[in-house]
Amino acid sequence: MSAPPKHFDEARSAAITAMVDILATHPQQITSAVIVDDLFGRVSIHLWLSSKQHKAEVLAIIDKHLASACDQFWTKQICCSTESDPSKDPNLLMQLAWAEGSPVAGNQRLRLNDRVRHHSAWFLPADQTGPIWSRAAGPPVVVFHAFKGGAGRTTLLASYALARARRGDHVIVVDMDLDAPGIGTLLAADADGTLAHWGTVDYLLECPKTGALDDYFHVCGQHEVMGSGRIEVFPTGRLNDDYLPKLARIDLDSTTQVEQHPFGLLLESIRERRPDVILVDGRAGLSSSAGLLLSGIAHLHILIATASQQSVQGLERVVRHLGHSQAEQGRRQGECLVVQALVPENADAADAAQSHFNQHLEEIFRNGYYAVKPADDYANWSLDDWDNRTAPHVPVPISYRARLAHYSALSQIIELLVTDLEYTNFHSRLDERLETKPDEADTDEPGLVAKENSNG
Repeated sequence: MSAPPKHFDEARSAAITAMVDILATHPQQITSAVIVDDLFGRVSIHLWLSSKQHKAEVLAIIDKHLASACDQFWTKQICCSTESDPSKDPNLLMQLAWAEGSPVAGNQRLRLNDRVRHHSAWFLPADQTGPIWSRAAGPPVVVFHAFKGGAGRTTLLASYALARARRGDHVIVVDMDLDAPGIGTLLAADADGTLAHWGTVDYLLECPKTGALDDYFHVCGQHEVMGSGRIEVFPTGRLNDDYLPKLARIDLDSTTQVEQHPFGLLLESIRERRPDVILVDGRAGLSSSAGLLLSGIAHLHILIATASQQSVQGLERVVRHLGHSQAEQGRRQGECLVVQALVPENADAADAAQSHFNQHLEEIFRNGYYAVKPADDYANWSLDDWDNRTAPHVPVPISYRARLAHYSALSQIIELLVTDLEYTNFHSRLDERLETKPDEADTDEPGLVAKENSNG
């Protein structure tokens, strides 16, 4: 009886294992290799040999092992080169295959090159990502992300924007939840819900000249809830009959530096307005929009999750994307702060939910984010920071509030959002993480809070 055909993920994993073994057993013959996984999941190999002397033998071994590992996904295609440095290969296709690949499990001789149809921002290599600018060069960019919708992401962003405005700060809010916008209406120009005629969807489609922003934002004019500050809001645009045709034309994928993407150009134009902080409301899940926002361009990522299994599983993927996945490409961790949302109001249920969530969170950060030693190249945070009260694995709890389920005006909930102890604790934690390290204030390196090695 023949074995059942393999599934794509089984073939992909088996190909990686097979090539790791082959490289380990043939270190003299093979200098480097790339596993290319094409748009249909079919596997081919790009290979760099030390010489042509053992080429036939090596190719036969690879073909045998990959045929077994990949089954119907093996293409039998092996492209060879004897260039010692893959990044300088005169064959530009070979050079590109190496450049676009990501190191596999810390193996510097093996890379995986995923060819994808969309969601490409999730796969950007290290040299194409990084904070949009250094902290010395512009305001911090903070992205709010939740894997599951309905966790209060937009409300939490609004609470911080309003708290900063009440201190007299200039805050700019950008709605990138293009499929289900909301922050523009919540922080509308007036109590009637008036929005700018155009918004981020229009900007991403039109890409106007740098600095030409007046048409795309409105000023939150609800001064009775804002205080002396200023909140400028870039809504997604008006949800009329023209909205969906415009949305359908926007490319949220990115194959080059994010700074060159229309969203990067938008942020650059916003920087010219000299705000104190830029807050971006993202799309839930593993969406193309989320991939763009979590690609490393932000200075801080607010990750909002609940204790549900689906939410925790999604949070694990995002934390690893910001942590160990960055390390595998030689980059520093993406900074993040976790919020546990919708904590039950009942004290016993809240204790149980928080204990369950904390256990999962500690495992996620141990296995997917923290470096083992502070000296590791990518270590903004390491296991030595485990007892640090500002460390990313220490969540901020926000309880479920029935008052937020239904209200007709921002003024009805403003005091909850800016004075409630849980919300002010979140504001304080976010403020701490946005403080610039004194020794980095005059450098081009992005810096966040100086670590407080304290349990207090």
